[in-house]
Amino acid sequence: MAFVPTASAIDTKLSEEKSTKSIYCAENEIISKLSSNQTSSENSKKAEELINKIKAQNEQEISDSVNKSTSEQISILSTVTLGTDATFTNADCGDSGTSSWGAAPCLKGSDYIKSSRRAREAVLTGPGGYGGGGAWAWVGKSFYVSGSGSQSANIRMTGYLYGLTSAAAGGSSSSDVDLVLKDSTTATSYSTSIYSVSCGGLGWENVDQSFNKGLSVTLQGGHSYIAYLKVAGSASTYGIGEAGSDFGPGDGDDEGYVSYSSIIVDF
Repeated sequence: MAFVPTASAIDTKLSEEKSTKSIYCAENEIISKLSSNQTSSENSKKAEELINKIKAQNEQEISDSVNKSTSEQISILSTVTLGTDATFTNADCGDSGTSSWGAAPCLKGSDYIKSSRRAREAVLTGPGGYGGGGAWAWVGKSFYVSGSGSQSANIRMTGYLYGLTSAAAGGSSSSDVDLVLKDSTTATSYSTSIYSVSCGGLGWENVDQSFNKGLSVTLQGGHSYIAYLKVAGSASTYGIGEAGSDFGPGDGDDEGYVSYSSIIVDF
């Protein structure tokens, strides 16, 4: 697929080319081995049951990771004055991880790059057996709010998404991208979906576009926060099938990513 840079994709992979062939290569190889009559509603149901467990584990691992990062960011917090707008174009924290379930073949990988504010994940499972995998990554900016009292604010993030979600012959997959604000002082999180798609049985969904998303919150003076972009992929199969979430490396190609250009605190 061709990539056309846009103004809102300012510094996200401007010099790299992307092609349908490269991001689809691993998925196409597996699907080419499956016959058109190998889709089973029973297989799809079992795959969907498993994927819910994989998604729940992804979320728990991300939550644990962000909580751990909270204590490590205290010495490098940027300061936002309550009532004064602020813009961040850097990242100072992030993490990534993967998991495997069952006995189905599974390729997976994830990483994050603070210098380019980028998070990547990929998981591709099947064919054969019952199982799947999960992959996730997040990257963001920590800050401290100075002042007293509280004030409403809009946490706005601009960035870019490039990836593929696929399923064939009874597989099940999902890809989710979210903007999250974590109040590190109270351990409270606020989130909004940037992109969410699921594929079951037989389906392909690709995304190649910029985003501009906002989250309305109340910021409290004296509290510390982390605003971050997260991507999570889950895939499962039962019997002969394929499923994948491709927003990064680890599945046979190095294509796919999510990234942000800026985080704006707008009072």
